[in-house]
Amino acid sequence: MTFIDIRNIDKFYGLFQALSDVSLSIPKGSFVTLLGPSGSGKTTLLKILAGFEGVSGGEIRLNGRDITALKPESRNFGLVFQGYALFPHMTVFDNIAYPLKVRRRGRAEIATQVNTMLELVQLQKFARRKPHELSGGQQQRVALARALVFEPDLLLLDEPMSALDKKLRVDLQDELRDIHHRLGTTFINVTHDQEEAMHMSDSIAVMNHGRIEQYDTAHHLYRRPSSRFVADFIGKSNIFAGTVTETAAGSEFATEEFRLRLAATEDSVRTGGNAELVIRPEDIRLCPASQGRAVAGDVVLSGSVATSTYSGDRALYSITLQGGRVMLTYGSARDGALGPGAPVQIAFDARDGILLS
Repeated sequence: MTFIDIRNIDKFYGLFQALSDVSLSIPKGSFVTLLGPSGSGKTTLLKILAGFEGVSGGEIRLNGRDITALKPESRNFGLVFQGYALFPHMTVFDNIAYPLKVRRRGRAEIATQVNTMLELVQLQKFARRKPHELSGGQQQRVALARALVFEPDLLLLDEPMSALDKKLRVDLQDELRDIHHRLGTTFINVTHDQEEAMHMSDSIAVMNHGRIEQYDTAHHLYRRPSSRFVADFIGKSNIFAGTVTETAAGSEFATEEFRLRLAATEDSVRTGGNAELVIRPEDIRLCPASQGRAVAGDVVLSGSVATSTYSGDRALYSITLQGGRVMLTYGSARDGALGPGAPVQIAFDARDGILLS
């Protein structure tokens, strides 16, 4: 059942259109991320959901009720900011208790709710400390507890982990996902970090220039992107421009570098028209020419290593093909990465290609 229904939202700042016909249906209890580059409109949409910004057109419904013009304090939404926004003069306990005191809850209820939140975010021992006595990750957990203590209908997260180092960010992602599962509250997260979005979310709305390019699961965004922007923005990719033609043997995709017989064409890809083929780096097999054996696949290309990035478990290679195109692929790094200029062959299969109209 749809819990939050965002319908045809437009937002103008003067002549600039920040959001254009944005629609999104969010089920109750789900974890949804608004993902996109800077300027894509994701933060503007979050502010509209929170009630901090009005709309130029469209509406927002919560459980079927129109809340478009409702003030922020009347929405019962929790909000976690990028910069924590904790009260520096208050203890951890009092920071978390603040929303309950504003709502004039009883002292016993406040103590019970705050202690429950402290246990949830594993900060029982830090209840009497001030924010400046905590690490960045601990401060963010206090902000999360404060946003959840009054049992909001919806939790909005505005790039909550962008100020943390990578290791701490990954740890907090796991904690946040676990808290979501335990509470069942609907979460809407804003980030430009693809890995964060894919790690935590049930569904992701990829935004670009004020529009939603695709709203789907992480798996479908990666393996079934609906546009070149999504294919290029989510993960690493190799994109070939070409044409699709019909032959006696079936559909064929042709570029300057190769011709590839397709297993089947998408309905959106018109035979005889322009198309693009996306090949993910992990779907490409790499074979150093020095090994003296050929690499097998529907498409086999020769080239040399331009650059390599060693990451312990594997290496990411930029391969310059004989025609000058550069492709990305992964290779084993057990014996170290291949050096620049090393001759290689790369290959991939038709079934691994993602065809875009």
